[in-house]
Amino acid sequence: IYQFCTTIARKIFSIFPFSIGDLIYLAIIIYFIILLFKTIINKNYNFRLFFKYLFYYSSIIHFLFYFQWGLNYYRIPVQKKLNLESTYTINDLKEVSKQLIIKSNKLHRQIAFSDTSSTEVPYDIIKINKIASMGYNNLTIIKENYPKIKLNNLVVKKSLVSLPLAYLGFSGYVNPFTNESQINSLIPKNSIPHTASHEIAHQLGFSQESECNFFAFLNTVNNEDIYFKYSGYSFALKQCLNELYKYDKPYHRSLLKLINKGVLKDYSNNSVFWKKYSNPVETVTKSGYDKFLKFNNIDQGIKSYNQSVSLIINYIKKENNN
Repeated sequence: IYQFCTTIARKIFSIFPFSIGDLIYLAIIIYFIILLFKTIINKNYNFRLFFKYLFYYSSIIHFLFYFQWGLNYYRIPVQKKLNLESTYTINDLKEVSKQLIIKSNKLHRQIAFSDTSSTEVPYDIIKINKIASMGYNNLTIIKENYPKIKLNNLVVKKSLVSLPLAYLGFSGYVNPFTNESQINSLIPKNSIPHTASHEIAHQLGFSQESECNFFAFLNTVNNEDIYFKYSGYSFALKQCLNELYKYDKPYHRSLLKLINKGVLKDYSNNSVFWKKYSNPVETVTKSGYDKFLKFNNIDQGIKSYNQSVSLIINYIKKENNN
């Protein structure tokens, strides 16, 4: 059912250069604001009728969400589908981290002025999104393991509500009703290749955040574009370093000394960006999204973003052994 729905939706909405889904959301919000305003100023208004309509529309939206996209939360996990191990050792984490440092440093030297310079993707968002979309058309692992997934009409658009997304703490999202991938156009360009690839994975029907991070990693590192490769390897390295910090802080510090200062600057620039938009509303939103994910068969909730480390490590181990 999903493959049919998404094929039709992508064919229709890829025609428009702007986000139809964002416009629909804005229209719904404006409608309910007007309805609420009328309810407040009209002393004789039937509040019972208001809540009846609210429940009625919410039920329709709830049904459409699961019919159009939500049932993807219950699909076979990628780990089982690709026959990857579900656990890894600290030694595995250390070894893969060192491999990722070598890859990231090498790519950084090819695109930066020096080892201490930060990097900048020289493309606009439209081109980045196009490269990300085309990358999936050449991604063998999708074609071999998910032959029913259609890879045509993959389009990532600039979100019309990028500023609110930044304050809510989101880099992008997929609209489950129109199946459009949206990018927060305010985020640092260096993170857009991975973010665009992540949102396309959602568009293809992968619901788990960890799985989308994993496919984004594969889509970027297997891309011919060097900026995409750097984005993929540096993202995976950052994820592994975050995990390693939890288990072996001294070893984590020793690895930091091996990383080009320019790579660390890229990490720092990304952190500075998100700190600029940090606010109490973001905490509430993230908490709500965490509960939403747990309700939809993702036990780790928002922490599942970091579970891509297991997929990446075991995939690299498997590739090294082949």
